[in-house]
Amino acid sequence: MKVRPSSSFMTLDESMEHVIELSDWEALVAFLEKEWRAWKPDSVVTVEKWGKGVDSRNGWDTHLVCVDGHACLFSDGPMEKP
Repeated sequence: MKVRPSSSFMTLDESMEHVIELSDWEALVAFLEKEWRAWKPDSVVTVEKWGKGVDSRNGWDTHLVCVDGHACLFSDGPMEKP
C-alpha cells in the first residue's frame, strides 16, 4: 500500500512527494505509532473508501487511513486488518 499525508495544507503534487510504501498492516501501525502525534496505546486504526472511484490525477483508488476517527493518511487502496 502506498500512503501520503492527508494534510489540507499541501497541494496534491506536494503530498505526492511524500508517498511511502508500507508492506502490510503491521508496517502501517508501526509507521503511525512513530509518526502520528496523537497516538495512544489503545488507538483504533481504520482504512475506509474515500471518493467515488479511481482518482484520475494519480491513479489511486483512494482510501482514508484514520486513527481514532482522525484522518492522517490517504492510501492507494484498501488494507485489511489481519
